[in-house]
Amino acid sequence: MCLPTYNGGKYVKAAIESVLTQTFTDFELIVCDDLSQDDTNAIVSEFAAMDKRIKFNVNASRLGLFENYNECLSRAHGQFIKPFAQDDLLDKTMLERMLKELVADERVRLVSSAKKWIDAEGVEIRRVSHFPSDTVLPGPDVIVAHLIGLTNWVGEPSTVMFPASAMGDKFDTAFYHYGDIEYWFRIIEAGSLLYLSEPLCSFRRHDQSSTSANLNGLYFAADIFRLADKYEHYLNELGETQEHFGKRAVEIIARHLDHLVSKDGLKIQQVMSARGRAESSNLGWSDLESSQINEEQALFRKALFYSERRVTSLLEELIATKNELEHKEGETRRLWEALNQLTNSVSWKLTKPLRSVRSKMGSSQR
Repeated sequence: MCLPTYNGGKYVKAAIESVLTQTFTDFELIVCDDLSQDDTNAIVSEFAAMDKRIKFNVNASRLGLFENYNECLSRAHGQFIKPFAQDDLLDKTMLERMLKELVADERVRLVSSAKKWIDAEGVEIRRVSHFPSDTVLPGPDVIVAHLIGLTNWVGEPSTVMFPASAMGDKFDTAFYHYGDIEYWFRIIEAGSLLYLSEPLCSFRRHDQSSTSANLNGLYFAADIFRLADKYEHYLNELGETQEHFGKRAVEIIARHLDHLVSKDGLKIQQVMSARGRAESSNLGWSDLESSQINEEQALFRKALFYSERRVTSLLEELIATKNELEHKEGETRRLWEALNQLTNSVSWKLTKPLRSVRSKMGSSQR
């Protein structure tokens, strides 16, 4: 099992405890800490002293999330790999269930499961399951479905498990937010995905998570285009041009941003102040360069924020206009139906002579 940590003192104890209570016990837990500044190290060290299955390492320098996952992967010795996140919790049967499925069918290169969403206090928010029953899907079909929907329903690292033989080149560290789904693409490209409909993990949503930081900084928008560039041949096979994809992506980004604003209360101040990867990872820029680049990033995020909000407004206006036209078309259709019914009625036919006389009387008066 691979657990990268960074300032996870608030939740890492519960995360590790959910590993130690697994019904399958023959595992190693690789924990790589990315120079935490809180009590994460003390908590993990205490667990490691009590359980020899826990292998704890502190990185020599800050790596960032996906590079830290790769550090964990490089230290793993098991036949199967189970990524994990410091905020999340595993159902006690998760390892046993997933291992059984991977051993039973070698065509399955990645197994994922439904999940529970929990809040900062561990209270269940809702359950997310994308299939009513356990489902096996060809890898290329999964990739195409994700490129069309531009979402990640396979799941976050805590939801998946795969054979070590499928590890490949590990996570692509060029990605901010969609580095996990891009990695899943490479793992299943020559195999299948098994999706278990039972929720086997709990995904914690809170303001300090890396997911929240990536969403608030709008880094997911850049990753959408990065993902499309990397898997462009799938889009070409669908007959989609780059221009069409760009238009579709902008609409999806706008809807996602609207959800963050309306449901999660995202403010422009949060967008502007979101920490960039270079700033949070200390990748060696001088203070001046870092300051200039972060200021430019903030301004680009500001421009993107207001541009996408305008796109959302235009989409709402288009939808309103479409609904109004459909309403008027419906009214017109009902009027024609009423008129046809009237002209075909017995009363209309019987009064035809009267209408003819009255018409002539009106003409003579003019």
